[in-house]
Amino acid sequence: MIKSIFLTAFDLTKKNAIVLIGFFLSIVLLSFLMGLLGELLRQQIIASVVYNIFSLIVNITITIATIKLAFAIISDQTLSFDAIKPTKIEALKIIRSSFYLILLIISALFLTLGVLELLGVVDPSFAAFFEDLSKDPNHLFNYTSIQLSYTLAILLLIILPTLIIYIRLGFVNYLIIDKEIEVGNAFMLSYQLTKGKLGFIVLLYLAIIALNIIGLAFLLIGVLFTIPMSFMVISLAYRYLFPKEMLDEKNFLI
Repeated sequence: MIKSIFLTAFDLTKKNAIVLIGFFLSIVLLSFLMGLLGELLRQQIIASVVYNIFSLIVNITITIATIKLAFAIISDQTLSFDAIKPTKIEALKIIRSSFYLILLIISALFLTLGVLELLGVVDPSFAAFFEDLSKDPNHLFNYTSIQLSYTLAILLLIILPTLIIYIRLGFVNYLIIDKEIEVGNAFMLSYQLTKGKLGFIVLLYLAIIALNIIGLAFLLIGVLFTIPMSFMVISLAYRYLFPKEMLDEKNFLI
């Protein structure tokens, strides 16, 4: 199935290369300009707050437009500004879903760390390791392979539950935009319908990473194609994991 998704994504990206690459370059240019503006306003408190709000609006707009563009291409719709233009309701829902997801991730991190400390898996040397590196990164070479392996293992134990949650909820925004459902329903549905598909999604993301490494290998020019193709891969995977007949609002399992 992953092979089929990638082949379809390749064909769609090639067919719509001008639109997708132009869209991607526009995002890169806008991000660069936003970064410059942020540096200029960093020392001004009020201006910095206004900039952060504006930056949030821009990021939400890009998120919605990217998903809508991918859906339009997959459905072979006529591409236009109206087809990818975000609505106010969509934007507010995406802001809420992003806020909830951040809260869940932070909570999962602290909860996992707390459980590991109660079990005695994490000792003071773990925190001391990062405190030492913050003072001088070169101190990394002072640690033995056993100490480094221990620290890496603890990091993986802390990150793994959070990563699983993120993967299971990774299609929330797609559901909000595609089905126009409430944020809570989107979270529950994404979590339910990715049950048993964790291995597939992990392999999919690993393949996407490999794809973009190949793109970087071609003097950075390749990413002009591989990054838009990655968006198409994720959108096609969404269609595979969430068939339209399963997403009839009357048949929600919640």
